[in-house]
Amino acid sequence: MAPLTDSLGGVTYIGRAPVFDRRLDVAGFHLIVDQIGRGPTDEPDPIHTRQVLTRALLEVGLDSLIGARTGFVDVTLDMLDDGLHHALPGHRVALEINGSIDSDAIDLLRGVREEGYTLLVGSLLDTANPSEILQVAGGVGVDLGSGALSEVATLRAQVAPRSKLLVSGLKNSTDVEPCRQVDATWLRGEVLQPTETIDEPTVPASRTAVLELLAELERPEVGIDDIDRLVSIDLGMSYKILRMANSSYLALERRVERTRDAIVYLGIDTVRAVAALLALSEATDHPPEIVHLSLVRAKHCEEIAKATSPHLAHAAFTTGLFSGLDLLLGLSVHQVLDRIPVSDEIAGALRDRSGRLGTILSTVMAYERHDLDALARSSLEPATIVMAYRHALTWVGRITRNL
Repeated sequence: MAPLTDSLGGVTYIGRAPVFDRRLDVAGFHLIVDQIGRGPTDEPDPIHTRQVLTRALLEVGLDSLIGARTGFVDVTLDMLDDGLHHALPGHRVALEINGSIDSDAIDLLRGVREEGYTLLVGSLLDTANPSEILQVAGGVGVDLGSGALSEVATLRAQVAPRSKLLVSGLKNSTDVEPCRQVDATWLRGEVLQPTETIDEPTVPASRTAVLELLAELERPEVGIDDIDRLVSIDLGMSYKILRMANSSYLALERRVERTRDAIVYLGIDTVRAVAALLALSEATDHPPEIVHLSLVRAKHCEEIAKATSPHLAHAAFTTGLFSGLDLLLGLSVHQVLDRIPVSDEIAGALRDRSGRLGTILSTVMAYERHDLDALARSSLEPATIVMAYRHALTWVGRITRNL
């Protein structure tokens, strides 16, 4: 299936950004639909503003995008009035309403909420009757950079203390505490601290063991027997891989009882990814979903390489996976490369984004940041980037659902 395009020739970008609860667990994902390739003066056409959102979400599938969590979707009053939100299940999404809201829209908001949708009003303080609108909508969103958090929080406490509050625009982990103090429901932005950075020369044995396992798993010449040996060392890992092989992932007619058979049926690449995911999940303080995001990055890199430089596919996966170890393990790029033997091309991509792998990694990270300007400037075709992301989401979703 080809990526969506609009009448201006832009490729439809669809991405997501994690939304956290107060404990910094992933509560859901902000779903972002935009266009790559528009000119700066191009006006969005009706297809873009009224149809592309729902078409894109339906094509990719909510399960691939959000799993069992909540999807946060930007909408306008016109979209609600046209009923386009009906394509999205109310129990799975929160609708963030952009633009000004006047008293004439109150009945519309009330009706949408009665249909079971969670509503978050973005420009609450700019409305004529913020108290009434907050009570009707039941939720409010505020950008931390606007300076309005305190005022919004005070109004919420006075008129609708049980309403939802989403604070976006967090720049770093120090922004989290002010949001907690006003009892924010959800947080969006740069909220995660890297795992405590380890100074040389001491690196805990547990993290060294994870690096050694990753190094073995990511060797290009690794075989079935090698993977079987590595997986069998950890009983928990062996059990989960066997459980996955016996789940609906493969729909086998007979039960698999040996890890080696599971590796044969699942495939080396899948088992290698599962083992890396499980090992990293146990070694970091971050919630498992953050490890899943690093796996999406790795697979996104691999899928782009498959389409453009097939001989680099495995190296691209390794590059994407290792690029997140600073956040997950608190180890710098140099510490990682000192302990994991990788090719010069992978090392260059990780250190300074050099070479073909560096280009792929930079593009994938721009995609994660919703940096459409960087994507438009990339030497990679936008359609290739978008399709690779969709394939990565689907693949990682299948793995995580069956673990």
